[in-house]
Amino acid sequence: MSKQIFRKAALERLASPEQFDELTQMATPRGWLAFLALVALLAAVIAWGFLGRIPIQIAGPTILLKTGGVKNIVSLYPGQVSQLLVQAGDIVHKDQVVAYLVAPGESERQELVSPYDGRILELRTSEGSLVDIGASLMSLELVGEKVQLQALMYVPAADGKKIEPGMTVQVAPATVRREEFGFLLGKVGAVGDFPATYQGMYRTLGSDELIRALGAGETPVEVLIELVPDPNTPSGYLWSSSQGPADSLQSGTLGSATVIIGEQRPVDLVLP
Repeated sequence: MSKQIFRKAALERLASPEQFDELTQMATPRGWLAFLALVALLAAVIAWGFLGRIPIQIAGPTILLKTGGVKNIVSLYPGQVSQLLVQAGDIVHKDQVVAYLVAPGESERQELVSPYDGRILELRTSEGSLVDIGASLMSLELVGEKVQLQALMYVPAADGKKIEPGMTVQVAPATVRREEFGFLLGKVGAVGDFPATYQGMYRTLGSDELIRALGAGETPVEVLIELVPDPNTPSGYLWSSSQGPADSLQSGTLGSATVIIGEQRPVDLVLP
């Protein structure tokens, strides 16, 4: 008897207007709007997955250099460094005397002249030192109206095969706040056909420290990056999101470079 009464009471509660209102609360305009918003969001995500594009990138350390790279002033004969006439940072001109050497068994000093117009980067000897023929006594970078900045990076050989001239590059100097100024815009100017040798990297960079900083394994490939010029910015080059920093860019500045080698759909990242 009690079981029948319980069933009847339950049925009465379900049939009451209050219970019906509770069951239909999700059918209110607010509930439908939330449902439609969720459907629209899912549709947008699916559409982006098939129609959107994500860049495929190769990134690595880079250095800004004057066109022509780093040049070395070498001794043309063995002897002792009698006098150095320049120091790091000095501007020298072609055929300017930068040092005097004394050959073994002679008293007359021999002149060592610079074969380039440039700025002395590093002295690699000192007065009184003995040097052999061909020894690098100092390094310099070229200067002049036609000398521009370029970026240089070394990538593993496997990545070098994927990079082609004309590809877009983003260059972020370490001395510039990327969140404030963005990055320099450039394009790939040239890619080495063969892995770079230590001797070749040394001729370009002029420093063991830079070779180690930019090294990309045992078979690095050299990638030359041409910066996009912009006469309206203080640096003279185009930036992604601003006029760039007020100071000019200096040769020898390290940073990072990102080469955009292609694009892919987001859905390709999750589908086999």
